[in-house]
Amino acid sequence: MILRETIIYLTAYIGLFTISYYALSLFSKKSEEIELDTKRLPFVSIVIPAYNEEKTILQTIKSACNLDYPKNKLEIIVVDDGSNDKTYKIAKSLKSDIVKVFSKSNGGKASALNLGIKHARGEIVVTMDADTYVSSDALKKMVKCFLEKEVMCVSPSPTVHNPKGILQRLQQVEYFLGVFFRKAFASMDAIHITPGAFSAYRKKFFDKYGLFEIGNLTEDLEMALRIQANHYKIRYVPDAVFYTHSPNTFFSLLKQRRRWYSGLIKNLWRYRKLFSRKYGELGVIVLPAALITITLSITLTVWLIVDSLLRLNKEILLLKSINFSFTNLFNFNKFFFERMYINFFSHPYALFFLLFIGITIGYLIFAKKNIKKEIPVSFSFPIYLLLYAVLFSFWWIISVFYILLNKKIKWR
Repeated sequence: MILRETIIYLTAYIGLFTISYYALSLFSKKSEEIELDTKRLPFVSIVIPAYNEEKTILQTIKSACNLDYPKNKLEIIVVDDGSNDKTYKIAKSLKSDIVKVFSKSNGGKASALNLGIKHARGEIVVTMDADTYVSSDALKKMVKCFLEKEVMCVSPSPTVHNPKGILQRLQQVEYFLGVFFRKAFASMDAIHITPGAFSAYRKKFFDKYGLFEIGNLTEDLEMALRIQANHYKIRYVPDAVFYTHSPNTFFSLLKQRRRWYSGLIKNLWRYRKLFSRKYGELGVIVLPAALITITLSITLTVWLIVDSLLRLNKEILLLKSINFSFTNLFNFNKFFFERMYINFFSHPYALFFLLFIGITIGYLIFAKKNIKKEIPVSFSFPIYLLLYAVLFSFWWIISVFYILLNKKIKWR
């Protein structure tokens, strides 16, 4: 009992501390609106690696072509990574002076990106997933940030394309809530994760520090940490929005998160030198707080689930001892929910849960204000509250299990 209460209060304290710190950092550092003369827009190369993406590749290329950006300063490089479907044929069928299509044997996403970067003529290189669609104004908003010479990467806001079903709606809210944290991290020069689906890089960084690492589970994450390790900056533009196809089944989502979280663990260990005062708030606040809160959240969630099941079993045994009628479903459900309600609200940590809901709603309001696009999440929000903590813990437990047993994780 004492251990459980300790974990609950410790988790709440650290969570509230980090949230307060991020909020103060965010609102105390006002970002200035950058104006960029269209005549000074840099040449941009968009690299689209593709493997068996015949269903989405055409729409993705068209989305890139329709960007509000001077066509004489834009090129789109599609790299077919040894697909065994019609990806290459469909990409080649699009007649455009700014689209180039290459084909290579299968070697993984990083190798396809690297081939595209080698052929890129742009000062800025944008990596774009083959199942991604981008808002027409996103690129112009992002390249403004490169006026700051120390900026080597600019990150946009991801959202789920046409979400259907419970899992996609849950991911939609998750992405939406991330706006606050990415904005706060940017204010502290502490962004350490960039979405590979539509992030922009200064090409000279690749020339000096190397291309994407082949075989890395999360090559985009590794690149972000590499940028931070070399004391450069990553910026975030919340109203530069792109839409991606997210996993819609339990196992496809599990595979994605297993790769993400395993890649995060491996890359953080590799760049463990970032946990240092030399890297400012990233090293002393953001990364340590992330690891601590993840560990405590998983521990607390598992503990509460196990504790609830044990309590439920105890209640059922008690009911059996007094010959309670389980055949009367209405009475059983009424009793069960009454007991659950009493047990939950009789503990002080119920206040933390209600506070968590309030903070989450605040995140949604903040995201809506910053993204500046109408993305309805009201129906998805209850799904997120009910399921996310359990799924999040499950994904992390599986990922740690794979790391400890040194089990091989494939990109797909």
